[in-house]
Amino acid sequence: MVSIEEDGTHDGIKTIRIQKACEFTASSVLCVCIITWNMNGKMSVQDIRKLVSSTRKFDLLVVGLQEVPKCGVEQVLQEAMADTHILLCQKAMQSIQMFLFGAKSSEAYIKEMKVDKHAVGGCGGVIGRKKGAVAMYINFSGIRMVFVSCHLAG
Repeated sequence: MVSIEEDGTHDGIKTIRIQKACEFTASSVLCVCIITWNMNGKMSVQDIRKLVSSTRKFDLLVVGLQEVPKCGVEQVLQEAMADTHILLCQKAMQSIQMFLFGAKSSEAYIKEMKVDKHAVGGCGGVIGRKKGAVAMYINFSGIRMVFVSCHLAG
């Protein structure tokens, strides 16, 4: 179990305080929450649940992960979101993964969705892990968005 300091910091993770809900107004169109996380090969179920808790209000949730451990991150995310959101799409390239969740009623608003990946190095995973990126494109209610999660060599 990973110990968490009071400021939300622990091995490889720094919590940044953000607004917990979109300020919906008469002119609000869409609220998107975007999370990127280099997991450094470790998973904290507590952190995942806190990041995507049902107290947060958003239409779409995009989660881009790097250095994901082999221990069922997708299942933990889906369980944490089950009350309010569904998994719309996902893309994985070894330890680089991306998930797109939408409110349960959101499928009707999806006009188009595409996913892709681009691998760089790693000798096909034989020597070390691949670097590269996974990407998603979505046309949601006429709003076109592209999300990219990448992990590149330093």
